[in-house]
Amino acid sequence: MLRSILKNDLFKNISSLALIQVGNYIIPLLIVPYISRIIGIENYGKLEYARTIVLYFTIFLDYGFNLTATREISIHRDNKAKVNKIVTNTYIAKGLLFLLSILVFAPLVSINSSLNSLSLLLWVTFLINFGNFLFPLWFFQGVEKIASIAKINFIIKLLVVASVIFFIKEKADYWKYNLFLSLAQVCIGAYSIYILLVKYHIRFIKTTLKAILNKFKEGFKVFFSTILVSCFVSYAFILLKDVGTEMDVGAYSTANKLAMTIQVLILLPFSQAFFPFIAKTASNDIFKFEKLIKKASLVIIALTVIIGIISFFFSDLIILLIFGKDYLYASDTFKILAFLPVFTILNNLFSYQGLLSLNKDKLFMNIHIVFTLFVLMISYYLVPKYGLLSVAYIRLFSEISLMSVSFFFLKKTLKKIKHDL
Repeated sequence: MLRSILKNDLFKNISSLALIQVGNYIIPLLIVPYISRIIGIENYGKLEYARTIVLYFTIFLDYGFNLTATREISIHRDNKAKVNKIVTNTYIAKGLLFLLSILVFAPLVSINSSLNSLSLLLWVTFLINFGNFLFPLWFFQGVEKIASIAKINFIIKLLVVASVIFFIKEKADYWKYNLFLSLAQVCIGAYSIYILLVKYHIRFIKTTLKAILNKFKEGFKVFFSTILVSCFVSYAFILLKDVGTEMDVGAYSTANKLAMTIQVLILLPFSQAFFPFIAKTASNDIFKFEKLIKKASLVIIALTVIIGIISFFFSDLIILLIFGKDYLYASDTFKILAFLPVFTILNNLFSYQGLLSLNKDKLFMNIHIVFTLFVLMISYYLVPKYGLLSVAYIRLFSEISLMSVSFFFLKKTLKKIKHDL
């Protein structure tokens, strides 16, 4: 009976997260055929470039709490006093990080001439982080009640589509697209706090400086590792902005957008619902944990390989239908990235769902330090010399390598744990 309930809860959370990702990725993708034809490939590249820059601050603001706070709330969900304490400390920590991020972002945009030329776009894009600060995804994941905010997220993202169609009429309006996405996240964040206080009766309590500092300490390894992941994922692209053309930036943005949409639609509903469930399993039954990892990997491989084959052979048609003929320049890049979701999702399974569930945060961090340094070095050498396609090849190669190493250490860790039982 309990197993059936768990399975139903897991399915419900995966379904709810799927609805959230439809709102976050499918709905914006549906509007791409409209907006891409109006703003052009160069301005589309600027939108993605701004999101890439702001992403570093998003990761800083998150500070790994979507994993560490989720894990903590999942364990203590039945202890109301403990949950109130976790929520209070997490919000204070995120508030401090948000203020600090503004203090860094403002002079960065002002001083750097390349960023200053896109200051309006960067600031409206940065606004999304206020919404991310408000939105306690880590709480809803921890109590496995994602359905509480899935529907409102979907509705608000539909309103974004309506706003885009109504307000974006010419190339110069391109920056408004990121503005609407940011405003949508702020609305979702505000609503989720209302749900937190009214439906779940969460209360902010008196806390101590020591408790807040412990929050930072708990999340540091995951935060640092996530920053490293972002570095080796996006550094080559940022470098391309300086050494390539606006067409190159737009082409990579187009191909990467398609690959990442596929990845996210498969990965996030699965990982965000699966993580609290598998984290509990890891502490209770290591053999069941290993079995779940194996089953999940087989499903991921089957699904992503099929999608990769379709993406590779029909790349021109996909780009033509979604973006238009002016974006066919991105076709070769998209072919290189067609199978990227296979390796990124498996890497997430072996590292985030695997190593972190086994509390191997330090190992997780060390692996990512090595890979980030490696990718930064080869990017610095290859991108200026070989341009656009080298960015795609670096992205694919780094993910394959990282997945392989994560798999190796996960197997080694599981073997040791079983031997010690």
